[in-house]
Amino acid sequence: MSLQHFKILILGGGSGGISVAARLVRKGFFGRIGIIEPSNFHYYQPYWTLAGVGLVPKEKSYRQTASVVPLGTTWIKDSVKVINPELNIVETVGGDQFSYDVLVVALGLDLNYDKIEGIQETLGCNGVISIYRFDQLDSAVEVFKNFTRGTALFTMPPLPIKCAGAPQKVMYLADDIWRQRRVRSQIKIVFASAGSAIFGIKEFVDPLMRVVARKDIETRFQTKLVGVRGAEKIAIFEKHVNGSTFREEVSFDLLHVVPPMSAPAVISNSSLASTDDTHRGWLAVDKSTLQHLSYPNIFGVGDVTGIPNSKTGAAIRKQAPVVAENIRQFIDGEKKFLHYDGYSSCPLITDNGKVILAEFGYDGKLMRSFPLDPTKERRIYWHLKKDLLPPLYWHGMLRGML
Repeated sequence: MSLQHFKILILGGGSGGISVAARLVRKGFFGRIGIIEPSNFHYYQPYWTLAGVGLVPKEKSYRQTASVVPLGTTWIKDSVKVINPELNIVETVGGDQFSYDVLVVALGLDLNYDKIEGIQETLGCNGVISIYRFDQLDSAVEVFKNFTRGTALFTMPPLPIKCAGAPQKVMYLADDIWRQRRVRSQIKIVFASAGSAIFGIKEFVDPLMRVVARKDIETRFQTKLVGVRGAEKIAIFEKHVNGSTFREEVSFDLLHVVPPMSAPAVISNSSLASTDDTHRGWLAVDKSTLQHLSYPNIFGVGDVTGIPNSKTGAAIRKQAPVVAENIRQFIDGEKKFLHYDGYSSCPLITDNGKVILAEFGYDGKLMRSFPLDPTKERRIYWHLKKDLLPPLYWHGMLRGML
């Protein structure tokens, strides 16, 4: 078992880990940063909504991890097994140990398909699909393309999840596809959400409900998917009505599944996890500085953090400069930390070519980047989502320049 020391050790080579690493290199930490990341590929996951309905090739959504790891950092191709914050040591699944002065936790979240009874046996067949997994995108494309009649169920699990708008975006795009193919009149679309409203920010509820009405979509709220009998094409939901909970079985011909999500077990089962009811299990950091509440030499970025924001790539873009600068100040003994304001953005695709750009921060405060009514569907935001944001991600954000 070897022991290697880094000034700054970053756990996770996704959007948050790479963006923070690139900024830290620019701040003078060249050669003193380690990144623990097991995957050979780095994914731009916002593209999967489009790839899952066949509008863009899925191959455009990923690159080799080696191509995005910043020059001046050391990539450790392994997974995190144990974090010991008292000793400032991380142990990997491969048996190596790494010590650090400052730790950045950017481990993302886990997709818990196994929490839905029967899903593992039927995902990718029997009309059961999910755009939240890269290996399921081809199946989704085929199902959407070939579907001509019957009931299409689209599900939304309890929050928090990554990109909370995606479960309805893919539904709206599917509706558009079926209308273009003139089969929509033979299809019943149902949106079954564990939440109590179509969206968590009140200003966008009415505009989205108008989209739902225009598209003749049935909504069922406080309805959580808990099981699937794929061969029988039966979805099992847990419903909450007037304080009572009961189960309901619903027949389907197409079922789009979004699994419940949680922080990785290496965090949720450790002393790094929050113990309060709202963010239990997620990384316990200050919502403004993103510094850990108990271990000042640990910072968090991205989906793993237990803060009251929306888990999106746009949130990470705003968090990364805060984390990088606050780490520099922490190391240099300064105390003028930058503050993250909870900013997140969700380009809500309502049709092929139309997007409502929802931008907001803590407490649901609207935070517009453009001097336009944010509740209106616009074509310009479609081009922002589809054509502009991907190159800005690969060539700007991941290089610490955006």
